[in-house]
Amino acid sequence: MTVHASYTHQCPACEAFYIPFDDVPCPRCGLVEKERDDFIPLAVTSVRWNIDMYGSYVPGAWFVGGLGDHLLLIVFNIFERWRDHPGSDFADAVEGELSPRDWGDQAYLKDHVATMALRVYEEMQKGNLADDESPPDKPIIVR
Repeated sequence: MTVHASYTHQCPACEAFYIPFDDVPCPRCGLVEKERDDFIPLAVTSVRWNIDMYGSYVPGAWFVGGLGDHLLLIVFNIFERWRDHPGSDFADAVEGELSPRDWGDQAYLKDHVATMALRVYEEMQKGNLADDESPPDKPIIVR
């Protein structure tokens, strides 16, 4: 069992599907809604759970129960790509995973998922050093 994000959201102005996390606007029309989802902390928990429990950022089985689960699976694949290519930057893994995809009429999601993945990476990096700047006993990011 892993941590899911069975959240789906549609912009009230343009009906684009996206996750309103942090202060990001709708990636299609730019509307900034009041509704926000705590997607990033949940994604960090899910990514960490997968690597801790399964030794991989991508779980062996994954049920997509909504947009959040679908985007999480893409984020998992970005992290796994990064882990599989030591010496590469995380941004390279993001680009390598997202660019070849056929986004169809949801091309706006490419940059949205890139921003999401980078935010998850940033949050996970925060836990990589102890208060005295020494490595933690159990690092959050595994390569």
